[in-house]
Amino acid sequence: MKTNWPALRFRFLWLAGAAVAVLPASAQVAPQMPSSVAAPLASISAVEVAQPGQQTAVRISGTGELHYRTSRLDSPPRLVLDFADTRLKVQSTKVASDYSPVLDVRMGQPNPGQSRIVIDLAKQVPFTTQADGSNVTISFPSAVATLATPTALHAVKKPARASLASVKAPNMPLPSWLTGTDMGFARPASEPAAPEMQDPATEPSQTPIAEKKYSGDPISVNLKDVDLKDFFRLIHEISGLNVVLDPSVHGNVTLVLDEVPWDQALDIVLRNNGLTKEIDGNVLRIATQDTLRHEADQHRDLLKAQTDSIEPVTVTRVLSYAQATTMVATLKKFLTPRGDVFADIRSNTLIIRDIPASIPKIDNLLRQIDRKSQQVEIDARVVQTSRSFAREIGTEFGFSTPAGNTGLGGLVGNSAFISPVIHSIIPDFGVPASGGTSIPLSTNLGATAPNSGFTFSTQGHNYAIDFILSMMESRGVGKILSEPKGITQNNEKLTVKQGQQIPIQTNINNTITTQYVDAVLELEVTPQITSEGTVFLDVNVQNTQIDKSISVQGMPGLDTESTQTKVLVNDGGTVVIGGVVITNQNTTINQVPLLGSMPIIGNLFKHTSIDVTTQELMFFVTPRILPG
Repeated sequence: MKTNWPALRFRFLWLAGAAVAVLPASAQVAPQMPSSVAAPLASISAVEVAQPGQQTAVRISGTGELHYRTSRLDSPPRLVLDFADTRLKVQSTKVASDYSPVLDVRMGQPNPGQSRIVIDLAKQVPFTTQADGSNVTISFPSAVATLATPTALHAVKKPARASLASVKAPNMPLPSWLTGTDMGFARPASEPAAPEMQDPATEPSQTPIAEKKYSGDPISVNLKDVDLKDFFRLIHEISGLNVVLDPSVHGNVTLVLDEVPWDQALDIVLRNNGLTKEIDGNVLRIATQDTLRHEADQHRDLLKAQTDSIEPVTVTRVLSYAQATTMVATLKKFLTPRGDVFADIRSNTLIIRDIPASIPKIDNLLRQIDRKSQQVEIDARVVQTSRSFAREIGTEFGFSTPAGNTGLGGLVGNSAFISPVIHSIIPDFGVPASGGTSIPLSTNLGATAPNSGFTFSTQGHNYAIDFILSMMESRGVGKILSEPKGITQNNEKLTVKQGQQIPIQTNINNTITTQYVDAVLELEVTPQITSEGTVFLDVNVQNTQIDKSISVQGMPGLDTESTQTKVLVNDGGTVVIGGVVITNQNTTINQVPLLGSMPIIGNLFKHTSIDVTTQELMFFVTPRILPG
């Protein structure tokens, strides 16, 4: 059986001294042999690849009548031949090729009585088959050659245009941009694609290929000085679309394309000639850009004229949840130039005036916007804690030795340096006391507010010694908890305040005015419910307290802690949005010069005071989306 492939697949078009070759890349030839006829089991004994002349041939030879079916596969390109009632009797299951476009030939027997031969190709090209009993030959063109040399193109005379109508190009599938859901026609039926077949050995699994911009079948054309109208008639023959040309379309086209999708070739020609296309059903209209722009302007002017001729109407819409005043600016963007909208605050009503065609669009917009908003409960906690620690250790030491005209003792003449211990001995420089005598102190470094102490005192006939150790230690812990809370709608601010207002007087030009300054705990939260059910919070917390330790003209100072942030929180979750920790530590040492710096014994001649205070402020916020 012999298929007349050249007559089926090659069409010649001579236009304006040019030759055109249309070579579709996707083609399937399936010569069917009657399978019901009983025949002895055939066999394939040899497969070889050769290049006789300008073609590459794959020769398959064997014994008996060879019945086969062909199918083409893409990614990678290959031609598959399935032989029924046939056995393989070859020495090697793979034959290498040195001739384009055949890469190699693989053989296998997937099922008993069935043989398969796979011809791997460098690219999809047309082919012809010739069967002669027990021999089958598949021929491929070694290269896609132009149908006429440049010299011959110049020598060809332009035939009558009527010859173009007689050209019958193959029916090709339309590209995806012409077969979308918004188009008025469907994709024409093509040959049923051959099922994906398993390789005789290990055929790699096919991965889906991403859809390209151009999906028309590849063609090869060689045109020179062809009239544009004739080119678009060729597109009509290839695609099956009805093509309508605007009278302003004119010019010639010269191009050489090899294996280019026909819809891409169409776009290239349109861009080169300043043309554009539009689809109306299954009609492809070609016009200049100026023509389509002018038509669009005319259409817009016509719509405006029709709109201006319509008498406007006035309607009212009462809102349930949205504020009418806030909706005016939004609705004006969707009205015609003749329309307008007003808000009646008392009744929360919108007064809309426009053409009747605009009213349904406005009503649909109001139905989407005027809805019940979700509500969010905001529970905040402000925790302020303070801790204090103080320790004080001091000593007092006095020594006195009277001996005739010579004496040794502490500082005399300062009442602060008198020992509180009263002795019965009266030294020559002693300080008289009721019922006895006190000696002067050598060091007076006692604690200022002692709550514990130790005294050592001794005396003799000619001396007296006093040593007093005084100590103090204190600790303190304080806690202030504020819990502002409230409920607000989605995307609406919640403000909660608690505290005092301090009056401040000012005197300007003998005019006394009084202003009040907030000393409050203030919470401002704006919640936004997301589509995932979480809450986006815009939070501002400020805690201002009176500080009586600071005063200016009788007016107290203010201590302020604040934080401002934006944070995403789960429904019912708690987030710490800020915190302030202030720690003050003071250590004071008073000592006797030199003696106080001595190791160990120096503690008898010094006064040590330690004071530590810590203040901590934390903000906690918990949002909860209320049901309904």
